[in-house]
Amino acid sequence: MPILVIQYRKTNIVIGGECMHHGEEGMCCSGHHGRHFPTKDEKLKKLTEYKNWLDNESKGVSEAIEELNSK
Repeated sequence: MPILVIQYRKTNIVIGGECMHHGEEGMCCSGHHGRHFPTKDEKLKKLTEYKNWLDNESKGVSEAIEELNSK
């Protein structure tokens, strides 16, 4: 199974590897502990959260560009 690593702010979200996110129960990101095989629902949840974050970040960048262009 390929491992997908997504940089989300300063946290790596690893899908198909050993961690998904810091601080979630049963998903430790330190050392070789934690789960190695997240469920399809867990992957979908993380990717949806990441997409929402990207959409909001893109909107913020667009707003900043508009503000700079209006000056």
